[in-house]
Amino acid sequence: MLKDLLKKQQPVVYQALENALKNDRVSNAYLFTGPYGTIKNEAALLLAESIFCERKEGLACEECNTCRRVREGLYGDLVILDGSKKAVSKDDVDSIQEKFSRTALENSEGKRVYIIENAETASISAQNSMLKFLEEPGRGVTAILTADNVSRLLPTIISRCTVLPFVPQPAEAYEEMAREAGIGEEDAYLISHLVRRAEEIVPFSEGEEYEHALGMFRQYLNLDGMPRDELLIDYDISWKFSGGEKDKAKRSNITLLNAFMDLLLLYGHDVIRHDAGGPKWYHDAVINAKMSEHDSARLIMIVSEQKDKINRFNDLNLLMAETFRRLEDFNHERNI
Repeated sequence: MLKDLLKKQQPVVYQALENALKNDRVSNAYLFTGPYGTIKNEAALLLAESIFCERKEGLACEECNTCRRVREGLYGDLVILDGSKKAVSKDDVDSIQEKFSRTALENSEGKRVYIIENAETASISAQNSMLKFLEEPGRGVTAILTADNVSRLLPTIISRCTVLPFVPQPAEAYEEMAREAGIGEEDAYLISHLVRRAEEIVPFSEGEEYEHALGMFRQYLNLDGMPRDELLIDYDISWKFSGGEKDKAKRSNITLLNAFMDLLLLYGHDVIRHDAGGPKWYHDAVINAKMSEHDSARLIMIVSEQKDKINRFNDLNLLMAETFRRLEDFNHERNI
């Protein structure tokens, strides 16, 4: 059951929601924050189930007909917007307000719930409309927002919500999952730092994006006879996905670049620790790295800033040109 998973992975959030539901003190608005891969969206749906659940015993039973219909998106007093698929617009928010200005369709107590997943993708006009709705929600209306990057939300929106932070699972947990899924010891270590959801581990390990990200990373480390200073050219020629369906290629490139930068971040952190698991070539690269702790921290800062810009709304070619320029400047300053 989802509530059992929530209790295991996010015990603080579990207890906060359980107490609020049992004591009939559910807030008008919640904001679930935390990095990609934490079960924020699943918890948002669980809270919606719990608000409508026929049994009214804390967190949802997950078994009654109402819970099932909520989970399947078939309940009339629930609206879900997915900001990860399409940026939330002002019209989207206004549509919820217009629908919820009327009486509840199904719930006899007048309860209505809307969930906005990845709310940080909303435009400023949409966020301003969202803020107005949060300030004057109407009787029985509960808002549940989720965000990977809370800094992109208006501070006034955050202040109107009960904020519940979700903590990421440790890499060791994903590494164990990878081994249990039959992934080799060498790949398990690297993949555990690239994947943030258990169900993505095997598909990711078998995908071309991971293969290309490893190739780019090895080239950055000057392995395989491929010079680091030609990485931008080789990205455009060999590593980047192109052709076929444009949106599919862009999704693959987003996955590729996130994985490449996550490998660089892992490298920076492991150099600071002066230790690493994974394949021998990677362990040797970490041990033999001629980087001070200060240099490693600078690498981590550069990559983190560039990684934060990876999304489907930015020009990825321009982004990677900027990234490689910054990395080259960093390496030239260190005379390597």
